Amino acid sequence: MLVMPRFVARAQLPAAAAQRAAEAHAEPGDRVTVKVYLEPALSDEVIVNSRGDIVLARIGTVHAASIAVGALPDTLRARYATFLRNPDVSVSVLRRIIVNGDVGRPNVYYVDVSSTLRDVIAQAGGITENGKDNDVAIIRDGQRIPVPNWRDDTSRASDLRSGDQIFVPKRSWLYRNMFSIASTGVLISSFLYSVLHK
Repeated sequence: MLVMPRFVARAQLPAAAAQRAAEAHAEPGDRVTVKVYLEPALSDEVIVNSRGDIVLARIGTVHAASIAVGALPDTLRARYATFLRNPDVSVSVLRRIIVNGDVGRPNVYYVDVSSTLRDVIAQAGGITENGKDNDVAIIRDGQRIPVPNWRDDTSRASDLRSGDQIFVPKRSWLYRNMFSIASTGVLISSFLYSVLHK
């Protein structure tokens, strides 16, 4: 099951975050949603292929990977304008990110390029009480990239790649059972004390 996040309005983003998201580029595996207002037959949702292209009705192939996300609507508007008068076009680019490990809802998420790593983890239900929150990592091409300060990290999903996996490991058995072990130790100590002092 794929989970779609709520869209983040660009106007609500801090200026630096909006700028960074606008300068990001679509990558293979990204989902691009194109809406041409009053032209539902032209609106579409496509995946960027391995060459960085998307294929849209009536305008054909567009090399989306070479165009900044912020410039993509204008590029498509110009292509549609060859047969439509003043086309109104909106575009969203979403990264395909896998969130695994000790989070509330491990799954595949399509996230806006303006999202932070913290946003993505929050969409996955946050880290569980058994999750090791200081050992979060991104798994990419078999390589583990630690992100210990993920709560304060200024990275955006635009820095992630479609197919990246955010992984939250489980705390050790000893840590998870420390309270039980301590309680058992206190009970045993109390029992031994009462037996030895009779």
